Amino acid sequence: MDLERRGPIDARPGETIEIAAPGEGIGGFLWHAEVPHHAATIVGETLGPSPDGVGAGTAKVFRVRLEGPGDTTLRLVQTRSWDSVPGRVIEVPIRCVSGR
Repeated sequence: MDLERRGPIDARPGETIEIAAPGEGIGGFLWHAEVPHHAATIVGETLGPSPDGVGAGTAKVFRVRLEGPGDTTLRLVQTRSWDSVPGRVIEVPIRCVSGR
């Protein structure tokens, strides 16, 4: 499993941020997002613009709404439906503060 760390991202309660996962590639890998429900809510998922080049993967963009002040970590996990071990994980710390 490959682990990548990004961020941190600063945000305000109620703000919606977008975080992109790189192209899904081949071999059945798909991205999904994990975040503690009390801290944030995944409000949407879209595919980014089509990349140039044959075989290039399209990024997946997650829209995340911060529910209240505090620190949390969003995890983007790339898995295949038949594997129990993720192929790749991206952790994004988020600092959500009032009154910025």
